[in-house]
Amino acid sequence: MNKNFKKDIEKILKIKVKDINLYTTAFTHRSYLNETKDDSVKESNERLEFLGDAVLQFLTSEMIYKNYPEFPEGQLTNLRSKLVNTESLAEESKRLGFSKFVLVSKGEKETVKTSNYILADLFEAVLGAIYLDRGIGVCREYLTRELFYKCDDIVNSGKLKDAKSLYQEYTQEKLGITPHYKLLKSEGPDHHKTFTVGVYLGDNLISEGKGSSKRKAEREAAQKALERVNDLS
Repeated sequence: MNKNFKKDIEKILKIKVKDINLYTTAFTHRSYLNETKDDSVKESNERLEFLGDAVLQFLTSEMIYKNYPEFPEGQLTNLRSKLVNTESLAEESKRLGFSKFVLVSKGEKETVKTSNYILADLFEAVLGAIYLDRGIGVCREYLTRELFYKCDDIVNSGKLKDAKSLYQEYTQEKLGITPHYKLLKSEGPDHHKTFTVGVYLGDNLISEGKGSSKRKAEREAAQKALERVNDLS
């Protein structure tokens, strides 16, 4: 890393860094370890990525749970998925300019700039470093500033309807039929049942779903039905 790394990172992340070594690790791709002679670089960012992913899931869940009290579980899950998916995180890494700091093998240098997977992993690894360096509160502030800002745009885009609503819209528009759901079976003890539900168009079983509640099983059945539609289109 160059001598201005700490100053540059503090400017980009808008936080005061205590342990710069954590951020060096966060920007170290595993390929770099295979060719570097720098004994001070001993670990890739994979463990920090693992930690950052957990912090990201928790803080995103917390934020949308508090800010969207009218959303049922399915919409909360959908919104979280759109915020923290690979494309979304890579987009933020690009915006923040993370790729210019990555320690990577010569063969991977160009790939870093275009690989959504590497860029998304970087975002999570940096978040893991922030958590260890400054704690959960600073992580929350950082995500609010650098990721959650686009939450309302996602909500207002109208793309957060759950699978059941989307499948019903499709079948009514394309086929003039409203799907209905039937409980096919339930298994297990009362405190830990698994329900199997089928989604039907008329008398035709389209797909089945399983879940710990009938509602979850219906959502899975609808999701599978939507996937069949997408495969055929």
